[in-house]
Amino acid sequence: MEVSLDQSFYALTEIKIEKLEEDILSGIPFDYLRGKSDFYESVFFVNENVLIPRPETELLVDMIVQNHSNKDLLVADIGTGTGCIGLSLLAKNTTWKGTLVDISPEALEVAQINSQNLRLTDRCALILSDRFQKVPATFRFDLIVSNPPYIKESTHRYLVHQSVNSFEPHLALYLKDEEYNDWFEDFFKEVYSYLRADGFFYMEGHELELGHQKDQLEKLGFVEVEVIQDLTRRDRFLKAKKKGPS
Repeated sequence: MEVSLDQSFYALTEIKIEKLEEDILSGIPFDYLRGKSDFYESVFFVNENVLIPRPETELLVDMIVQNHSNKDLLVADIGTGTGCIGLSLLAKNTTWKGTLVDISPEALEVAQINSQNLRLTDRCALILSDRFQKVPATFRFDLIVSNPPYIKESTHRYLVHQSVNSFEPHLALYLKDEEYNDWFEDFFKEVYSYLRADGFFYMEGHELELGHQKDQLEKLGFVEVEVIQDLTRRDRFLKAKKKGPS
């Protein structure tokens, strides 16, 4: 299935201008209404089953491009959503190959559409899985990147914009407060297992949690662990390395 990004959702379904105005006034994000979102150097198909790509996440892609583009890499994008991170990396580095993973079949369908639109299907595998659960145990990656659900469902909810909470998929946004630390502990263990020696892990996360998550990574054996700020000087990303043989 391939979706043309030259036609809006409203053109495709012949909904009148009055309906468009009504939806805009109701707060539905405009990218959902037009069915596409600009990210990094590409245009991505979006719908209500995926998060709208954020400008801040472009910094994550650019960081990886700047640090690793001189190598041929096998990349995994965990919680891929639209595929905007993994597919942008493959589009920028023509020798890289990627595995895009998401727990949501509807989100993975969107990622598949975007891989087709960007002509990247020959270098991209898609796996329906909760984190690494259904990723073959024999797979190893040079680089793993993730923009996982990182908002505590109760504690952090007041910081979430009303439009995001109302219209974007909660599965991609929230984790239960009481499960939060264990969820990331398990995730980081999986990342460590699936990384090759000297492989790198990059993650976007919550500014109030990244300090603790840095400690979690170091206790698991990651080295060169950094919390990296975005352009507003807020803690936004984690970078870590799996130590190779001495």
